[in-house]
Amino acid sequence: MPHLDPLSPTPSSLSFEETPKQCSAVGSYKLHYQPHRQWDFCLINEALPVDLMLILPHYRAHNQPAEHRMSMYISSEHGEIKTKLCRKYPRSPFFLSVHSSSDAPITLYLPSDFAGCIHLPTCSSLTAHKPKVSFSDGFTNRILPRVVFGSSDRLPQLYSREAEDEDDDCVPGMDEVEICGGGHVTLRMWDVLEGAPESIAKEAWRKIVRKASSKNLKGEVKYRERNRQHQQHQQQRAIDWDFLLED
Repeated sequence: MPHLDPLSPTPSSLSFEETPKQCSAVGSYKLHYQPHRQWDFCLINEALPVDLMLILPHYRAHNQPAEHRMSMYISSEHGEIKTKLCRKYPRSPFFLSVHSSSDAPITLYLPSDFAGCIHLPTCSSLTAHKPKVSFSDGFTNRILPRVVFGSSDRLPQLYSREAEDEDDDCVPGMDEVEICGGGHVTLRMWDVLEGAPESIAKEAWRKIVRKASSKNLKGEVKYRERNRQHQQHQQQRAIDWDFLLED
């Protein structure tokens, strides 16, 4: 059975007010600021597949610090992880940590206005090779230019609110995603304007048009450069002779 708060004591040692409610590994959740917990949302699952839609708040709680990022922790021992991050308000940065103890696939839908760091898994004890990472067309078109990639190995300890203030690499107001696992990682886009996952056909067409435009632009630049060099060569030939007679 999935449960919350991985760093808390056993349930028997907690009072009713301290014990977080149980939640399903499949469903939609509206996130809220949790000042007395280490994570604003936390799910630990053993074997069931995880399929979540996490809706970031469009407002800031009255007691929420200005620099606080909504923090989420998702873990699965053996099941596949699929999570969609939905955001309508652009100034609600987040920190998402996803952990898998197996080679099960991980699929994340990140907001199309994502800007920040993504820490990808490297070789782990589960696999002798580096896990494969793939990007959807929507992620490549809309998110990839604003992403800084790093290794999740540099984050061996779990996130804490105090550690966030001490992390030199943590830029206030920036999004951050940490992925740890041995399976295939797929990064996709959640369209914040449409309020839905990316349109596969639309983003594929946009990628084709972008590549064609880039190719035409490069061809035009090369053509202009060759034309300029030809004109310079003609001018040099015209003035290289004090006397020139051509038959």
